[in-house]
Amino acid sequence: MQSVVNRFASVIGGRTISRTSLILLVALWISLLPNLATHKMFYAASETAGLGAHLGFMLGGWLTLFALLVLGLSLLGLPFIRGSIRYLLAIALVSAAALGYFSLFFGTLFDKTMLINLLQTHAAESFELLNLRLIGWVLLLGVLPAIWVLRVQVRAETSWLKGLWRPTLAVTVLVAVASLAVFSQYSRYASAGRNRAITFHTVAPLNIIGAAVAHVHVQRTANIVREARGMDARQMYALEKPRLVIMLVGETTRAQNWGLNGYERDTTPRLRALDVVNFPDVSSCGTSTAISLPCMFSGLTREEFSLTKAAGRETLIDVISRSGARIFWRDNDGGCKGVCDRIENEDLNNSDDPAYCSAKGECVDEILLKGLEAKIRESTKDTFVVLHLKGSHGPAYYKRYPKSFERFTPVCTTSDLSSCSRDEIRNAYDNTVLYADHMAAETIQMLGRLSDQFATAMMYASDHGESLGESGLYLHGMPYAMAPKEQTQIPMIAWLSKQFLQLEQWDAACLLNRAKLPRSHDNLYSTLLGLMEIETKEYQRSLDMFEDCDLRDRGAPRK
Repeated sequence: MQSVVNRFASVIGGRTISRTSLILLVALWISLLPNLATHKMFYAASETAGLGAHLGFMLGGWLTLFALLVLGLSLLGLPFIRGSIRYLLAIALVSAAALGYFSLFFGTLFDKTMLINLLQTHAAESFELLNLRLIGWVLLLGVLPAIWVLRVQVRAETSWLKGLWRPTLAVTVLVAVASLAVFSQYSRYASAGRNRAITFHTVAPLNIIGAAVAHVHVQRTANIVREARGMDARQMYALEKPRLVIMLVGETTRAQNWGLNGYERDTTPRLRALDVVNFPDVSSCGTSTAISLPCMFSGLTREEFSLTKAAGRETLIDVISRSGARIFWRDNDGGCKGVCDRIENEDLNNSDDPAYCSAKGECVDEILLKGLEAKIRESTKDTFVVLHLKGSHGPAYYKRYPKSFERFTPVCTTSDLSSCSRDEIRNAYDNTVLYADHMAAETIQMLGRLSDQFATAMMYASDHGESLGESGLYLHGMPYAMAPKEQTQIPMIAWLSKQFLQLEQWDAACLLNRAKLPRSHDNLYSTLLGLMEIETKEYQRSLDMFEDCDLRDRGAPRK
């Protein structure tokens, strides 16, 4: 016993330790504290009766987690000879602490979609995530253990064979024990797996490695020439005035807090006073901008869509441009994810206009309207404009609107949402929806002023929703199959000027009736082609939300 104590003391003191022992210790540490979110998931997934069975279920989960970490770190460590394994393990400790923090406090699941979302998040949004609790958590659970690992001397093995069989034996034993624990309650684990109550996406840091592998695969297949779409696109017929359609792409606005959908708070007072067509039942293509934005303009349904497929084909933007219409894109949300690369576009996200932007380049969405009316008046033909809003992007909701729109108080004034009350989070978020209502109404007013030159229409649709603490989840980016409705149900509206309806001979009552049907991002592609009256084989009549409302040839396939 004394020898065991002495050996443990020598390890803690930073003298010498075998490579296998170091991997086991690091995996043990990561499996316990940085992966508390995974333990929480196993605890919630257990449907066993009795304390003993419940603890047995959680023990099997922990053993599986521990075995996965030992196996993963051992495989990743193969290229690291002798003591260099310490550097890999130090990185694993720090990254596991950071990833585990977001999984535990925000319910974040790290898959390839979330990784893409992180890679495409600009610096200002990244800094908003920093807070004292995050820093303290990472220091305590990641940095300090990493420093100890870097101080440890790794004992050299006497032979290559001995260096190989020890970790192999350790992994084999752990996998065998974990397998026995799991198979003894197989039906319970299978049930939890089928219900997606347990997921690999919380197992830090292996989750981010798996996401990176999946992302690399997508990137390798994405560097291909886009297949041309809409080569037959043409304006079907001209009106007395050219058409002007503006598409507002919202950000992170969810249907549940949209006043027009019956929310208890009137977060859409200005739109309520206008003749807008509201769609109360709309689902998104994804749960993050990185997925939803390309999907919205791809011409693929949610079931068909993948980033690989989308990368290999041109978009709605290309089709409209090919028809001869003028088209341009204005962005305040970190870029168009490749959708607008082949047309005129402006990124206003880091502007320095003091009327709309803070000293740190954080701009509210009204900057998208600055100078827009004059720019549009330069056009003499059908025109399509996309405005990509920052909308309700979290976690710093309080930064997304001018102070004058802080109607609901008190608000959460930190990016650490878990340190705020649910009411404070909700208040700040609802203020962002109130500002989105203002943005849409201001756009409609501008279109009214432009009616002397154009036949005008507008659509608004958010890219995805947001969790505000329901079931312990915050923000967005959950895998779609597991995502709650808060992340997938979105607001969508359309506004068509009376002049537009008259010139196109559309039935306004029909528009309102058809808006009651369940809709999704799948409908946007053909609906926008219909609004622009573009004839092309890309158009799918069954997905056009308004086609049956044309009084001139109701029911006849025209496009």
